Amino acid sequence: MSIRARLRTATAVALTAAAIWVPAGTAAAEDISPGATAQSLFNTIGPHPVATAVRTNPCQESLFGMVQHVVVHLLGNRDDMTCTQAFPNGLESPIGVNTYYPADIADLTAAPLLVFTPGINSNPGMYDALARQWVSHGFVVTIPYDYVNSLVHVPALGMAAALLADRDPNSPLHNKIDLSRTVFGGHSAGGQAALQAGTLFPRVAAAIDPELRVAGVLAIEPGPLAVGSLIGVPTLFLTGYNDFVVPDFAWVRWWQYNLTFAAPAWIANARGVSHFSPVDGLDAYLSAGTAVAYLRYLVFDDEAAKQFFTGPNWLLPHDKTYFSVHRNAQADAL
Repeated sequence: MSIRARLRTATAVALTAAAIWVPAGTAAAEDISPGATAQSLFNTIGPHPVATAVRTNPCQESLFGMVQHVVVHLLGNRDDMTCTQAFPNGLESPIGVNTYYPADIADLTAAPLLVFTPGINSNPGMYDALARQWVSHGFVVTIPYDYVNSLVHVPALGMAAALLADRDPNSPLHNKIDLSRTVFGGHSAGGQAALQAGTLFPRVAAAIDPELRVAGVLAIEPGPLAVGSLIGVPTLFLTGYNDFVVPDFAWVRWWQYNLTFAAPAWIANARGVSHFSPVDGLDAYLSAGTAVAYLRYLVFDDEAAKQFFTGPNWLLPHDKTYFSVHRNAQADAL
């Protein structure tokens, strides 16, 4: 074989390998076209199948769920919510942890952990679609709940469940959770609990497990009981222009984002998003793609996702999904 032919063959192999390593459904950094949105690029199902013992049903199958169903539809949700049998939507315990993980996790070295806390009075099954999307992109996801879902003990419960599974030789997650890439997330009261976890856990991580490190926080329309000045890890605040429960101009900006001085922080206010949009369908929740992009940037250093959050020409401010986007000085320096 001639040198030129060998070079052509080597180039083809390299390009094929590169294509294999680009996650399904997401763009390579060089493929981002002007005007592309995080929703169009990252609101996708990733390459990993999902494994979970969680079973859901339409929320309106219970009396309490019917009330929730009517309320969210009156407030603009498009799709029907799903619920588990956790009380008061059923007769199972109102306290627990739902766990989702890549079905092919045995083939992975380890997967990052996302502990996601629901909103107050929410059923954990309402976040089933989001959890499955995050798992398909390579995360282990725990959804801890106690119905109130407002304080740091709830994400602590989700963390404890993940630690036990990682240490259990009979669990498919044994030695498969990368605790050094742990993210706390949550919606509404659960977002407030995630911010509390982002305040507490970095300070006590070494005492819990020498491998544990908090990579960041994803706070979706969070409640008021958290203060930005206490947070020391990267944090993305996602708000909604149509949200009258957690308005973008209220505490989420006053004493959460505006007071986050010790770590990079971003805040993005999405047009057409209400307080209950995160429990709508993935296409109806217009920040679903941004959440995936942030998580991929945070723990995988995904080059395409990174362009939405870092650098002098970062893309999120130009994303037409958002009415306003800001980042603090620490994020500017990245």
